[in-house]
Amino acid sequence: MYEENKVSQQSEERPYPVRAYGRERPVREPQEEEKPRDFLLRVILTQSALCIVIALVAFAVMKTGGERFENAKQSYWALFSEDMEREELVETFKSVSDFLFKPQNDLAKPETTAPAETTSSPVTTAQSTESLDGAGGEDLLYPDKTASFAPLTVSGSFCVPVEYTKVTSAFGYRENPVTGKQGFHGGIDLAAPSGTPIYAAFSGQVTTVSYSEVRGNYVILTHGSGLQTVYCHCSEILVEEGANIRGGEVIAKVGSTGQSTGPHLHFEVRLNSVRYNPAWLLF
Repeated sequence: MYEENKVSQQSEERPYPVRAYGRERPVREPQEEEKPRDFLLRVILTQSALCIVIALVAFAVMKTGGERFENAKQSYWALFSEDMEREELVETFKSVSDFLFKPQNDLAKPETTAPAETTSSPVTTAQSTESLDGAGGEDLLYPDKTASFAPLTVSGSFCVPVEYTKVTSAFGYRENPVTGKQGFHGGIDLAAPSGTPIYAAFSGQVTTVSYSEVRGNYVILTHGSGLQTVYCHCSEILVEEGANIRGGEVIAKVGSTGQSTGPHLHFEVRLNSVRYNPAWLLF
């Protein structure tokens, strides 16, 4: 009796076997483990080959036509910097392909018709009767380093620099109205009749009074804390370098000097040499 109880007690203390019900997993063969590695290797080799091809194409384009390379780069920035409708997207892709694949002579055609509308001298009375849709100015080569879309707020009293009729060219990527090329507009073009007074946006000091073939007659005011404002294409400048100016004081008159299609003011706002959208102050 005692032996039977001992045997039964031992059988009760013996642990139950644990089983996994269901289909047993097959043992992987070494060949099956190597397949993902082979696939990953093919992907890496394919990507490396594509990168090399793209780099060679970009190098060839840059060496055979520096201007075409810059135009393609500007078009690329324009394509990915803002939201677009389907038609605008298609048109931008077409513009990029034209820069890359069309003959250079075809790309230069817009420049042959533009000079008829430009002038490098102050606008006459006869010119001021034309429709007020003048625009122009230079475009930035490297907007990623010299321009920003970030909001801008400035403490202090702001004066609208000119009584304009409309905005003819906004801040940002555009097709230059004179050259027909894609570029980045570092300011805002405000159309106004020739001779319209231009006012200082803030109080400050006149640091530059000069002329260039692109900007025409222009003035730069420095307002402290790294803030500057720029006024281009003036028909006449009424201040001198070094003069201290109050906000709202007349500093120049609207014109169409330099690279321009008609009387307007090209107005820029710079903070620590970076151009910001003047619309943050105007509207």
